[in-house]
Amino acid sequence: MLPDYDGRGFANIPATVLATLGAREERDMLPLLDLDPALADGVRQVVVVVADGLGWGQLHRLCERRDTPFLASLLERARARDQAQLLEATSVFPSTTAAAITTLNTGRTPQEHGNLAYFCWLEEFGQVTQMLRWGPATQRRGSYFDDRTLDPVRYRLVASMHARLAERGARSYLIEPELFRHEAMTRMHAAEAEFFGYVLPSTLGVRLRQLLDQRPWGSALAYVYAYWAGVDTAAHLYGPRSPEHDLEAALLDRALEHALAGRSAGETLVLLTADHGHAEVDPKHLVDLEGDAELRSLLTHPVAGEPRLAFLHTDRPDAVRDRIQARWPGAFTFFDRDEAIAEGLFGRGDASAARRRVGEVCAMLSGPRAATIVRVDGQAVQHRGAHGGMSGDEMRIPVIAWRA
Repeated sequence: MLPDYDGRGFANIPATVLATLGAREERDMLPLLDLDPALADGVRQVVVVVADGLGWGQLHRLCERRDTPFLASLLERARARDQAQLLEATSVFPSTTAAAITTLNTGRTPQEHGNLAYFCWLEEFGQVTQMLRWGPATQRRGSYFDDRTLDPVRYRLVASMHARLAERGARSYLIEPELFRHEAMTRMHAAEAEFFGYVLPSTLGVRLRQLLDQRPWGSALAYVYAYWAGVDTAAHLYGPRSPEHDLEAALLDRALEHALAGRSAGETLVLLTADHGHAEVDPKHLVDLEGDAELRSLLTHPVAGEPRLAFLHTDRPDAVRDRIQARWPGAFTFFDRDEAIAEGLFGRGDASAARRRVGEVCAMLSGPRAATIVRVDGQAVQHRGAHGGMSGDEMRIPVIAWRA
C-alpha cells in the first residue's frame, strides 16, 4: 500500500490543524480531503490524539470484541453520522514513529524533515543514529545533545508547526510521557508548545480532561496534542493480536473516556488517529542482515532503516541485491533510493537529506518476517510486531473525528 500525501494520509493531519486554526499557507500540505466541513466549522480548539501503533485493522478488531467500548461508540456514531466521522488514511513512508511524529510536529513530509526511520546514518555524527533520541543506535540510552554545547535546533531541517501557530496567536500544548520533555525530537520540533508530562499512562486522560476543563488558552485558539505509547510497545513485544495488546488498548480507551466522554458538541474538533499499524512477525524467522559479514563487506555504512525496511548504503548495489537474494531468496522486495524519491514515496520537497540518509538500495520485507538492523547493547531485537514497510497492516490507519 502506497502512502498518500495528497489528502488521505497522516501527513494531512497537521495541515488540517493549521487550516482549522487559520494558519495554513499555500505551500502546506492539503488538509484531510474527506473530512466533513461541518466538523471543522466554528472550531476554536483542535485536539489530536495519537495512539501509537493502533492500525486500522487492530482498531476494528478491538471494537468488534468490545475491548474498547468508548472507541466502539465513536465508530457507531460515525456510522450513524452523529456528529462524528471515520476516515481511512495511510501512514507516511516508512511507516514509523520517528517519521510520522516529526511530520505531525512540522507539517512536512519525511523527505523534507529528514527523520526518515528509527535508525538512520547521519553524516553529521558519522554513525547510525536512533532518531527519536538522536543518539548512537548501538546503545540503549544517550543523546548527542547530552553535550550541552550542541543545540538540537541547529540540526533540524524544517521549522516547528507550533511556532507558526504561536505567530498567529494560537497556543499549543503537548501531553506526552515525562521522559519526552527533554528528548531531542521535542527540543527540535515542539519547543514552542507548553509541555504537560505524565508518568503513568492513565494520567494522559487526566491531563487532557484538565486542559479541556480549565482552558488555559482563554479566548485564544488552541491546539492540543496527546500521545499514548503503550499500544505500540505491547504490539512490538507480544504481537498486535495478543491479550497484552488488547488490554493496553482497553486502558487507552478508559483514559479517553475519562477525558472526552459526555462532552456535548462544542468548539473543539477531536482527531483520534495512529501513526502506523503493525504486521505480525515471528522472531523465529528473524532475518539477520546486520550479522551477515559478506553483506557488510559490500556496504559503505552500517545497515540502517527499519526492521521491515532496510537502508543499504553501497557503491555496489547489484552485488548487495545478489547477496541478499542468495542468502534469503524471495524474502525481500528491492527498490532504488532515487526511484523511490522520484515516485514520491518519502513525500515531496527537498530530497537532499533523503539522499544522504536512505541507502542506495532499499530492501523491504513482507509476510511474518522482520530483520535485525542494529544490535542494541549487543542484542538483536526480537519483536512479535513490526512496521516500517508497506503492508496494509502497517500502512492503514484510522482517523476518527468528532466535536466536543
